[in-house]
Amino acid sequence: MGNSKLAAGCHVRTTAYDPVPPIGASGILAQVQGNHIAAGLRTLGPATREAPSHHEVLVDAGHLGTVRLFVEKKQARHGRHSHYFWSAYRAELAN
Repeated sequence: MGNSKLAAGCHVRTTAYDPVPPIGASGILAQVQGNHIAAGLRTLGPATREAPSHHEVLVDAGHLGTVRLFVEKKQARHGRHSHYFWSAYRAELAN
């Protein structure tokens, strides 16, 4: 009963997590509607292991005008299977 001595080594160190981004680091991403972000992500090809890790995409965001989306490739793992996908992390007005 209780915790095994071996279970103590399974925990992830707290320093392994990404630091919290500062306030305002995402620009105007919260103001861009999801359908506009999805349209920008569809212009990229499928995210694969060989694909570059970062992209910039210009998209028409309706009432905001033209917006530059900053996109990064992320990886989701489930057992031995890995799935790559695109995720927008910042947006700013394109002049």
